[in-house]
Amino acid sequence: MKTILMAGTIILSLTGLAGAAPVSVGDLSVERAWARATIPSAKTGAVYFTIRNTGARPDRILALETTVAGHAMPHQTMQEGDVSRMVEENSLSVPAAGVLELKPGGTHIMLMDLKGGLNPGQSFILSVTFEQAGTVSVPVTVGRAGAMGPE
Repeated sequence: MKTILMAGTIILSLTGLAGAAPVSVGDLSVERAWARATIPSAKTGAVYFTIRNTGARPDRILALETTVAGHAMPHQTMQEGDVSRMVEENSLSVPAAGVLELKPGGTHIMLMDLKGGLNPGQSFILSVTFEQAGTVSVPVTVGRAGAMGPE
């Protein structure tokens, strides 16, 4: 039975069916948007997703907004020896005919001043405004605390 459950999980992950459905704007597709659960009193959280650009021009994120937090901003996790630290990014670029992957331990969206904890199974909208493609409403699904990918 464990083998069947594990195989099903792998198939869902590989087919992109785990996590929220992809949304598109212009030449961009935002896929597999998810967040980790937090404790109820947490003031910060993080969102991860993949952006695919099928166009011939690069694009970049200009603004992020959600109702679950006071503000959202791109961050990059930097490893310096044995110490990890987060650095705020001004904007994130999506290469022409390329992919930008936001993931734990790397590039991600920080949710600052959370208005309540993020709970497993909860969903919320993250509004992402791109320089070229415009604005898209991205559904984000919250997974368990410590998750390493959408569930």
